[in-house]
Amino acid sequence: MSLFHRMLLGGLLALLAAIGFVKGASAADQMAANTALVDKYFAAVNAHDLPALNDVIAENYLQHGAGQGQGRAGMQAAFGRYFQMFPDFRMTPEDSVIAADKVVVRFRITATNDRPVQLGPNAPLFPPTGRKLAWEGISIWRVANGKFVEHWDVDDLLSLAQQLRS
Repeated sequence: MSLFHRMLLGGLLALLAAIGFVKGASAADQMAANTALVDKYFAAVNAHDLPALNDVIAENYLQHGAGQGQGRAGMQAAFGRYFQMFPDFRMTPEDSVIAADKVVVRFRITATNDRPVQLGPNAPLFPPTGRKLAWEGISIWRVANGKFVEHWDVDDLLSLAQQLRS
């Protein structure tokens, strides 16, 4: 191989390495941004600060789970109901997987049953008992343009209902 071809090949390899570094750096930056987004979400929820959700939830938020309306307004209304039923409602992230455009968080919710609770429109109304409650859930969000735009979730409402019945 001639000196020219070796230099050309070396330059090409250097260019490919640089592209890979930039691509890797942008993926790391995206993961850091998504980690910060998760932190802001949980901080807003735990502060019961519905307007702060504007910074993390897209206006056209698509909700795939039951119990919440569509869009940012639907999410804020759902949290408003939770905060009304449980004035000390708190979500604690237990585990997370964060990627370029997806975030998965396993969380624990704690609250006190000091107000009547209805888990759905046709569900029974549970009277206040003063008991401390805890249940878990998993949420998956799709991220675009620095906000959560789509959401899937599973919450252990059976465990919650059992605690409310006891």
